[in-house]
Amino acid sequence: MPDAPAPTGPAAPRSRRRLVTIALTVIAVVGISVVLYSAFSPSSKQTASPPAADGSAKAGTTAAAGAFTARTLQGVQVAVPGSRPSVLFFFSVGCGGCGPATHTLAQVQQAVGTKANFVAVDIGPGETEQDITDFLTANQATSLAYASDSNATLISAYQVTQLSTAVVLDASGKPVFRAVEPTADQIRAELAKVSA
Repeated sequence: MPDAPAPTGPAAPRSRRRLVTIALTVIAVVGISVVLYSAFSPSSKQTASPPAADGSAKAGTTAAAGAFTARTLQGVQVAVPGSRPSVLFFFSVGCGGCGPATHTLAQVQQAVGTKANFVAVDIGPGETEQDITDFLTANQATSLAYASDSNATLISAYQVTQLSTAVVLDASGKPVFRAVEPTADQIRAELAKVSA
């Protein structure tokens, strides 16, 4: 029996389009998987410092995983870890729940004072310092120090997998608590444990 001729007409282009769509989808999924794996997989060795508040690494230094320098809107440098506990809050300007949680963090900072460092860490790769400043201002959190983690060094070091995550560190920089959108009472209670 002779082979059937290849289909012609409207069915042929539709099946080719479907095949191309499936191939592009597979390529996109693989590409996204590779990016996510490299962003969230803990590296076995850190060879350079994590980014400073301006997104750059400090040249010529080797830092413990997760060590970085943030700064306030007034230009004051804040080292993490420092001589006191720290609260890190990971956000993105476009995150709807991050604004209220950032405001809560600023309220805790006001109540606790200088007993701890409070740092808002922006993880949006395309977000500028002006975007961060506008976000902190809009959420009445201008007292918080901030840092940009556009290359995912800090989210990897602190194993952050979700926006609006707060991580409390003791004075040595060891994470002792983490939660997504924790309450002011939770943050205060965890800080009391590591400040005692």
